[in-house]
Amino acid sequence: MEITKDQNEAVNDLVELIAWKLGSDQREVDTIEAISASARLAGSFLFRSFNFQLDSPKPGTVMLSDEANRKGPQLVNITHAVLTNLGVPIDNSKMQNDNQQMAKTSFLDSIDLLQNHALEILNKRNLSYEQFAQSAAIATGFIIQQSGNITPEAGFGTAIYYYIEGTKTYPPEFSAASGEKEKIANQDPKQEVAKPIDSSNESKPWWKFW
Repeated sequence: MEITKDQNEAVNDLVELIAWKLGSDQREVDTIEAISASARLAGSFLFRSFNFQLDSPKPGTVMLSDEANRKGPQLVNITHAVLTNLGVPIDNSKMQNDNQQMAKTSFLDSIDLLQNHALEILNKRNLSYEQFAQSAAIATGFIIQQSGNITPEAGFGTAIYYYIEGTKTYPPEFSAASGEKEKIANQDPKQEVAKPIDSSNESKPWWKFW
């Protein structure tokens, strides 16, 4: 799978968004909250790409689907590939069912906090829901790589747990102010020349994960 220039730029936007909304006055971001938030966004925007047509669905409702089972693993694979490329291999022998660590924030609270800002990023970068989900999966891998207080396996396990939650939970509606932008998100994105992530020119981040 090739990642476009706009998707790469959305990764940076998303990490900055999470640091801004979840960070403390000391510019620190809780590792588990950051990983879960990014993974939930990835799963939730992928869920939106399934385009389910339901009458008055209740946000937070669990929805099992073949689409989630078929497309959800791509988020896991993307994050795994990012970690490998960043020199953070995952030891499969250390991956257990209880690898994940639980976020303090609920799914609905986390998504409500971030999704409207995430939609602005999606539209600014002219991405589809699925493309944005892929960007969020890349961002999740970067956050895990930056998190020195947990093992890569724990971070990866946490991401997997919240990918599953995101792809199988009905999200809240975007705010009314984002209505027109949501329409744009369903249009075909313009094609961009594929470009690998290049972090060599990134400035030093103003935040840190702990």
